[in-house]
Amino acid sequence: MNNYDANGHKVGHSSPGLFGTMNHYDNSGQKVGHSNPGLFGSVNTYDNNGHKTSHSDRGLFGGFNHYEN
Repeated sequence: MNNYDANGHKVGHSSPGLFGTMNHYDNSGQKVGHSNPGLFGSVNTYDNNGHKTSHSDRGLFGGFNHYEN
């Protein structure tokens, strides 16, 4: 999956990891973080140092609500 900034410029990509995780890479191919599934369908995102940077919760009518930490 490709990742884009608010202006539509590609800033990296994400690929599946083990046990439902997702690994995130910058445009240079350097790993910058990962995401893990949380409780009740949420997703927790961490930087490459293991610090939690954000989380996403399922919305009431579908989709996700994203929160920065």
